[in-house]
This record gives sequence, C-alpha cells and structure tokens, in this order.
Amino acid sequence: MAKQTSLFGKISGKLGAVVFSTSGGETISREYNPNVSNPNTQAQINQRARLKLMSQLSAALSPVLAFTKTGLVSKRNKFTKVNFPATYVQDGQAQITYENVQITEGNTALPAIFGVGDPNGDDWEIRSGFRVEPSATIKRVVFCLFKKSLEGKLEYITSQIVTERNFSEPGVYFAALFDNLEVAEYVVFAYGMSDQSDRATAQYGNLNVVTASDLARLVATRSLSFSDYQFTQTRSITIKRDGSSVEPESPGKIRVFVTALGNGGTVSGGGSYDPGTSVTVVATPATGMSFDRWVKNGTNQTISTQASYTFVVTEQMDLVAVFSEGNNDSL
Repeated sequence: MAKQTSLFGKISGKLGAVVFSTSGGETISREYNPNVSNPNTQAQINQRARLKLMSQLSAALSPVLAFTKTGLVSKRNKFTKVNFPATYVQDGQAQITYENVQITEGNTALPAIFGVGDPNGDDWEIRSGFRVEPSATIKRVVFCLFKKSLEGKLEYITSQIVTERNFSEPGVYFAALFDNLEVAEYVVFAYGMSDQSDRATAQYGNLNVVTASDLARLVATRSLSFSDYQFTQTRSITIKRDGSSVEPESPGKIRVFVTALGNGGTVSGGGSYDPGTSVTVVATPATGMSFDRWVKNGTNQTISTQASYTFVVTEQMDLVAVFSEGNNDSL
C-alpha cells in the first residue's frame, strides 16, 4: 500500500491492477486482490440481515411513524436508528419482538395496553385500551392496527385517535374498538400525546387530524412542534387468532416471553406469573421440523434442549424456541 499525490486531485476506484481510495485527505493506492479470503464474515451477514429486517419493518410501519424528518435524515432512518438495537439474529434469521418496537420519538411513560379479540359472526372485533389510567396530561391516544401474516410481516389496516378518557366499562381508559375484521393475528401499537398549552390544544383542533397517518405526516413535516406537543413511548400487544393476547404485566408479577424462531413451529407457556411459580414452556415443531433448543432472546445461550422445559420464575424470562429441518420428534 502506498500514499501518493495526484495531479488530478482526489481519486478513487480501480485502474488496472491498482485500487485507489481516499483517507484523511490523502490518496491511497493498493494492489487489487480479486480473491478475498473471507468476503462475508458471519458478523457482516448478520448485520445485513438486521438492516434488511429494519428496512422491511420501517416500510410496513411508514404510514404511522411519528418521527421528524431532519435534513437528509428521513423518518424511516430515525426509526431504524431507534429500533435497530432491539433486533438480533438467530440461526441466520433476523428477528425483532414487536412489543419492543417504538413508532414515536417520545420517551414519556405510558401504561401497558390490553387487547382482546371477539368473534362477531363472520367478522372479528378487537378491543384495546388501558386498565391502568394514563397520566392526566395525556389528551389523546393513537391506536394503530396491523395484520400479521403467517410469515410474520405486518400490513397496516387502520387507526383510531381516542380522546375520551373514561369508558362505560369500569376500569378501562381510552378504549379503542376495531370491527369488521377478518380472522387473523393482529398487532396493536399505541402512544399518547400531551398538549403543552391551551394554544397548542386549540391549534390541534384546527388541523383536522383524523388518522394516525395524518398525525405522522404533520410530525414528519414539523407542522407539529415538540415545544407544543409531547409524545409518549410506544406500547404494543399481539392478539392471536383465538382472540387471546399477551397480557400486560401486573404489579407483583413476572413476565415470561416465549417466541418461535421463524416458521419452525409453535410455542406456549408465556404469561405473567407470581414469583416462585413453576412454569412449563412447550415448543411444538411444525411438520418436517424438529425442536433443537431454547435460547435466551438476543443471544446464542442455550437454556434447555428439552421441548417441554420447566423452571421456577425468579426474574423476567425471554425465551426463543429454535427449530431445524428434520423428523418431528415427540416431546
């Protein structure tokens, strides 16, 4: 490798068997090597997989992302920066837990939401809201509904901006109702919004904001100033095909999360438990697949190689079931 000064200023690229690059204002030349010993390290492959996942997720959530656009930095770029640390790669597949996804720049606290799916003839209804009352400063809560495909991809369905704090059902706050839905798995994202002054409240009333997309567009274009409005963190919950959901953690309870990696099978046993409770999580392989092990979410640390794994809850557990192609062995 050699450093040199070019008559034509800074240059880069390949010329014959020499590759030119610029570093620290200097032009550097080196011999071209067509046979790189390891052009794709595992770390590079994992990084690209995580970035691809974030690109796909930011595209799916783009209509409701409440991030500002700053210069050449788009709202999707900001979303990626905030949520990238929550991604991980397990056996070559990039993953993220939707309950950890943030669609706002806010960090003000918001209680966990609940979600319940109820059959209504051939259609579905989904109710969501809070069982713990949010801060009195929150004027409205934005609910965004996404349908989750069998492959785990999200499709934006609709949204509601709820301003009524109290609901006819005792103990429910800022209730949202989505009806005429097809039977599927859904994810609900929610965040709160506070007005910093009476002037801000009056201004919001003149903006004709109807949907989460309207609000996201105003945030992206800075038509809504953060000096006038404050956003909370995002809360979310997944409603399964049977209408059940991962309930918010209750006071004094410990959460156990269970996730199936990819489409290798299904898992059960997650929920909120009293400390000291004996819990059994079960991984059931899909046809043509076999169970390998339970690992700690975000790591490659093996917790158990038993598909039916029993343990005593002393702290929050986030377990991922890893499957591989092969015979469907019995539990």
